[in-house]
Amino acid sequence: MKKFLLLTMCLLMVSSAALADHIGVFSDGTGSSCELGPAGVFSPTATVIHKFTIGATGSRFKVTFPAGTSFFGFNTPYVPVGALNTDLSLGYGSCLTGSIVLGTINAIYAAGTGKVEKADLQSIILYTNCLFAELVATGGNFTVGGINSCGQFAPVEQSTWGSVKSLYR
Repeated sequence: MKKFLLLTMCLLMVSSAALADHIGVFSDGTGSSCELGPAGVFSPTATVIHKFTIGATGSRFKVTFPAGTSFFGFNTPYVPVGALNTDLSLGYGSCLTGSIVLGTINAIYAAGTGKVEKADLQSIILYTNCLFAELVATGGNFTVGGINSCGQFAPVEQSTWGSVKSLYR
């Protein structure tokens, strides 16, 4: 019985870490790509999304942009306190689940990589669950100008077995 209980506890801890809440910047509201497009173009479609939540009432984070980006504003349907590029707190107004579109960023992006990070003077990226406990969320990278370092897998190139074997001769 003790072994079963211990195994169950271990599985619950692993599954909760794998399904952690994640806040990222994506090219649109579906959250399918963190590559925002070419540099030097005004883009009102970059979308901040809180993903994989089983229940959240708010979040606190900041977005760091590639050097040279001109940030104009953040449009959100939720109650914002602070600024997106230093310390933004959002109150969702109710307990929401799944993928939550937090808002869109208006900016002219420079080429490079940006990311969602902990807010200034905070030790973690956080979200508030439906019981109003503050918990850790992960933050994602995004890229501008064709740089593929979003933290996602790069596409695989087709190759023959003979060419792979020749790499190790």
